Amino acid sequence: MVTKKYSHLVKALQVEDGPAGLYPAPRIWGGISNDWEDFNGHFSYGFLKKAGEVCHPVQGAVLHPYDEVLVCAGSRFEDITKLGGEMSIELGEEREEHVFNKSQMICIPKGLPHGALKVRKIEDKAIAHYLWGLSHDYRAEVVPPSARPAKPTTGTRYAHLVKPLRSYLEPLLKNLEGLKKGMKPEDLAALEAQIGRGGTGMGYEALVDEHGVMHPNGVMGPGNADQLIWVFGSDLENFELNFLWTFASKPGVWHTMADGHYHQEPEVLVFVGFNPDDLLDLGARCEVHMGPEFEGHFFKKPTALIMPAGFVHLPEVTLNAERTYAFLVGCLAAEHEAPWVNQEDFED
Repeated sequence: MVTKKYSHLVKALQVEDGPAGLYPAPRIWGGISNDWEDFNGHFSYGFLKKAGEVCHPVQGAVLHPYDEVLVCAGSRFEDITKLGGEMSIELGEEREEHVFNKSQMICIPKGLPHGALKVRKIEDKAIAHYLWGLSHDYRAEVVPPSARPAKPTTGTRYAHLVKPLRSYLEPLLKNLEGLKKGMKPEDLAALEAQIGRGGTGMGYEALVDEHGVMHPNGVMGPGNADQLIWVFGSDLENFELNFLWTFASKPGVWHTMADGHYHQEPEVLVFVGFNPDDLLDLGARCEVHMGPEFEGHFFKKPTALIMPAGFVHLPEVTLNAERTYAFLVGCLAAEHEAPWVNQEDFED
């Protein structure tokens, strides 16, 4: 196998037990022990399969010296906002319990005791559960059950931390027709001016519907996501994070308006599958180009690609998709700036 210049930034994801007592079964973990280079964050991904499952942690509660986002998302591909069950999370020393039945994101400010996360009801499909932790490594103080109130409480003190998983940008679907021929960089600037706030920096704002779901496939590119949700620091208690979550199933390039882009902050691209019985089954073969040389990297297993600050990356291509997979991005900034570039910009 030929070692490429940027191979060290391409990380095959592994299924691991993870921190003791946090989850009842092995999951995908990435970014632990600085293995994501200069990306100061970590990620975990897996599934909850049955009513009565308890996790994060299995007993008691935990608190972290960094901000964290827990996400519970359905795997019903007709609607990315549908959870397919009912879950609850306990927050604070009071064990304030919050119950939800739609895909949800829970913002955990550093120092806040939280857990357990519980599956109360589930339909016919497993629930995807992932997290973003804003630290190079997982660290936690465990609060044992004996140090907590005997029963959960009700209240609204932490209600603002539990939010539907959706895009909170203003719907601009009315622009869709004008975008079908592809977008040019000058068009993106005009869109940003319309929005009047920080956004994706890529034009996705024009594709969000009244439910907070973006529909970029066939508009941004033939291989782009069927459904996409993008949230920013302003949606995440001003955490230094923006991330996206997608259902993707079509072959082709993701963006046709330019060859690549870059950011001022580190970013990670994550590709995972929806097989709850085999977390290493991606269900697709993908390609991502990296660096000013546009060096191509190919993979067909769950993979994370680390993009250092200022590092050119893309195009991204789905070569083939046997079934729907998930593409995620985590960027260590509250907003997302992404100046477009082309290969000819780097030619001597």
